[in-house]
Amino acid sequence: MSIKYLSAQLQDCHYIASWINIIGHGHIEYLFDGLVSGKTPLQHLAIVLRNDVNYSYKNVDLAMDGESIIGLLFSYHSDANVVTAEMKSVLTKERIEWLRIFSDNKIDNSWYINTLGVKREYRRRGIAKKLLHCASRRALKNGLQCLSLHVYEGNTSAIDLYEKYGFIKEKRVNLSGHPFAEARRLSANILMRCKLRV
Repeated sequence: MSIKYLSAQLQDCHYIASWINIIGHGHIEYLFDGLVSGKTPLQHLAIVLRNDVNYSYKNVDLAMDGESIIGLLFSYHSDANVVTAEMKSVLTKERIEWLRIFSDNKIDNSWYINTLGVKREYRRRGIAKKLLHCASRRALKNGLQCLSLHVYEGNTSAIDLYEKYGFIKEKRVNLSGHPFAEARRLSANILMRCKLRV
């Protein structure tokens, strides 16, 4: 196995959008459904990834086996994890409430891991850990000494991975009562932090 770790390129945007949606239990389709006439939610996200400063393909690290993407980590400064005026103007109240669960429960001055995933057949080979190293390098390059993330409480294998990397549980965030979470049986997520060594 000869895995390479590379920064994503412009042509990867649609693939990145698909990964973000799958790992997030369909939250991109939920947030962007019907938002832009003539565009699917994934097409809309791919456009955002091409053009946004923080929510950008430039903040994505890929694990590659030959020409195939087999792992992905998407991260950015936690300050970008906010509900903007533009979002408020186009999203329904219910969708804004979903975003606020994450933006209101964040760790300031940290490098936020939005998405981390590895294809099932490549798991337990150290790929996720190497992708976390990529995020650590990005954090330090941006003058930050802390990583942060949210993980669904039921994803015990991911929580175990993060704890082995050095993350600690900061806060449990209750998701019950929100239609998106209830439809997917997501009871809570855990906010975690990891202090980096310089």
